[in-house]
Amino acid sequence: MTIPVFVSIDPKSTVTLAGKAIAGRLMGDEIGITVNLQDERATLTEPFNNVQVSMAALGLNGINVIVNGEQVHVLGNYDPDNIVFRCSASLRGTTAICNSAALTRDGETVHS
Repeated sequence: MTIPVFVSIDPKSTVTLAGKAIAGRLMGDEIGITVNLQDERATLTEPFNNVQVSMAALGLNGINVIVNGEQVHVLGNYDPDNIVFRCSASLRGTTAICNSAALTRDGETVHS
């Protein structure tokens, strides 16, 4: 199973990755974002703040990454039958809104 990642860059923001300016809407694999599925978790590393985001994989059908300046929002999209109370967690400019979030960077981890 492959989970698609949709990336949206705020048009008022200037974003550079690996020395290349990026803008607009694109798929995660175009900029190296892939989702690793292991056990009951889906994990990706967003390259803007270099934060690893892990979320519940059950019913996950897509992930939106929204970039607004230095702020990154990672949203898990779930099938209607698998929507539960969503939680949010933030770490170093990245916020995840999904089922059972865990964010990690430089040995620091935050859970929802």
